[in-house]
Formats: sequence, structure tokens, C-alpha cells
Amino acid sequence: MTKFLAVVQSDSLEIELEAATSALEGDHSVGFCTDLSSAIHSMRHDAPDLLLVELSGSRESLDVWQHAIEVHQIACPIIGILDDDAAPSDGLLVEAVRVGFRDFLRRPASAGELAGVIRRVARSRPESGRRGRLLAVASTKGGVGKSTIAINTAVHWAATTNQRVLLVDASLQLGVAASLLDLAPEMTIADVAAMRDRLDATMLREVTTRHESGLHVLSAPPTPADASEVDDTCMSIILGVAKSAFDLVIVDSFPLLDATTLAIFDRAEHVAVVTENVVPTLTGTAAMLKTLDQLDVRRNRRSLILNRFQNCAGSLSATEVTEQLREPVAAVIKYDRRVLEAANLGHPVISTRRWWGVGGAMRKLADELLRRVGSDLSPPVAASDPSATERVESDQVTEQQAVS
Repeated sequence: MTKFLAVVQSDSLEIELEAATSALEGDHSVGFCTDLSSAIHSMRHDAPDLLLVELSGSRESLDVWQHAIEVHQIACPIIGILDDDAAPSDGLLVEAVRVGFRDFLRRPASAGELAGVIRRVARSRPESGRRGRLLAVASTKGGVGKSTIAINTAVHWAATTNQRVLLVDASLQLGVAASLLDLAPEMTIADVAAMRDRLDATMLREVTTRHESGLHVLSAPPTPADASEVDDTCMSIILGVAKSAFDLVIVDSFPLLDATTLAIFDRAEHVAVVTENVVPTLTGTAAMLKTLDQLDVRRNRRSLILNRFQNCAGSLSATEVTEQLREPVAAVIKYDRRVLEAANLGHPVISTRRWWGVGGAMRKLADELLRRVGSDLSPPVAASDPSATERVESDQVTEQQAVS
């Protein structure tokens, strides 16, 4: 069955669409909503194959739909319905196409007109642009290197792919991304929250801070008081727009399982859970993994990262961590004081030219997370040093021995 959802205010148009749908060959149905809000609610529960929208002829109404398309990730084709008595300007139609309308149906709506629209939409290819992919980096306590993993991964993606990459510092109370990247942002996520009702992809790209690697950064608020303005609804809106503005989005989340963090998980294609080989930390990690199970973020959508790993007397091995959490460890990053030195200098350790040690391990992890998040593009292999690949592979074997 082909399902249509029509957003109309006119009773006569509703009658026309019902008649046109019933006259179509095949199995078709049409449902009706009177406004955008009810349409969004309906689509959350039962996504239509085609969305029909009565156009008022004003640019303001198109702005509203553009915002809805970006924030609520409307993926089905949208067809504008034009009043036969009105003569919309070419500029308005061009603007509607730019916003995301795929075709137009002129009143009075007929089965023939509707069938023609269906055929054209079926023949046309989806737009070349696609929704961005989001990686959430999470932990249940501070100090385990969650922000270090998020920032280094984001810098690596920005430097080694041709995709637009955004780092969102959603560690609202304790955000350190700007400091670790030696940036002085003019606007933060708190400023974006204040403009959420008019936020769109273009605006978001303009307010982010650019790092020398090409990475865009949306920094955390400067004070905890400013952070209080960013709730779960606001975060969901910001990330929805972010996924329409950027190809890859990395979110450094706050180390707490609250409503805002759950909103981040809901938007994420993949979740990287960072922990240490310390029993109290692992206890919190176990609780987070259980919560992810309840949220249907299964193992294929998450990676467990054992960071700051130290193989000393009394510490747990990677194998013991796996056994305790009943979850495979995807990567082991050993403790290295050079990470602290890089943080103090504001230069991510992944930017160093070393192909071994913590830099190589971070690059391997970033490449693996890029694969898992579902990106179509893989980072190119640097080949300036013919023996580099051998050294990387050798170091990776050493890193993974603890896991196997």
C-alpha cells in the first residue's frame, strides 16, 4: 500500500485529494493533518511514502518547512499543492525546490495529476546530499579521556577526509574542546540554543569556530549558568540541524546519564563508550551499557574503548575488562604522558607525525570509528614513508594483544 499524508487547511482540497486517491490504480490511502505540528507527530509513528503540503504562497511558510525538514529529518518526498486561482511567482517555486519540495500538484487535484507526480518522483533520483552521520562519545565519569578521544577523532576525520566535520562539545558543565584545540570561540552552544527557533544549516555553519585542521567546533557554554539553557529538546534540535549541515558530527557528551545525554544517543548512528581498567569506573560503564541496551543501542551500534590503559600490578587486563562487562573491547589506548603534553599545548596528539605509540593507536581508532559510523568515505592512507604501514600494523598488533 502507498500511503500519502496531506497537510491541508481547506475542506474542499481534502475532498479533492480523497477522490483523487481513491481513483488511482492500485492500493493507496491518504491521511490528513491541519498543521505542521500534527504532521510531525503523525510521521514519527507512521512515515508516509509521499507528503502533500498545501502552499500558502508566502516565503515565511517555506522557511517554516525548511526548518522542519532539517530539524525533524523529513526523508519522504514533499509535494507542494498550488491553488489554481493563484499564480505563484517563479521565484517562489525556485525557493520551494531549494527548501526541499520535489514536485508540485495544481488544483483541482485529480487522479491523473496525482499519478503523474507519483511517476515523476519514482523516476527521479534522491538529491545528492544526504543526512550526516553522528558519533556520540560517552562515559559515566570525568577523567577517563572521553574528550581526548572525541577531539582527536574529530580532528583526524577533518584532516583525512573530504567531508564536512563538526565537533559539538555537549559536555555542558565541563566542556574543554576549545581549550584542547587552542580556540577562542565567539559563539557557543548556548548562543545557538537562544536562536533555536530560527536555526538552520547555513546559520549553524556560520556560528561554528574553525580549527586549522578544517574541523568546525561548536563549543560548550562558558559558564554552568549558560549551560542551563540547553535542555534535551534544544539539544535534539541542534543535532538535527547539525546532521543536515555537516557530513560527520561528533558529540562529546556530558558524563552523566540525563535527558540531554539520552537525546544525544537518540540522534546517534554509533556510540563510543570510553572507560578505564579501574573497577569503580567499570561499574559505571556497566550501568551505561545496560541503559544502551534498553534504548536499543545494541552492540553493532556501539564501541567500548579502553583508554589510559596501564598494565601494572593490581590493574585489570583487557581480557578481564571484557569478562567483567560482558562486552568486547574494540580498542585499547595505552596511557602516554604525551597526551597530557599535547593537551597543555592545545595541539591534538593525533596530529603528530609519529606512526607508532599513542598517535598511531588514536589514528587506528579514528579510522575504525569512521567505518562503524557508516560513512561512505574512508580516510586516505598516508604513504609518505614506505615503511609507515608496516610500523602501524606492528604497533596495532601490540595494542590488540591485550584484547585477544
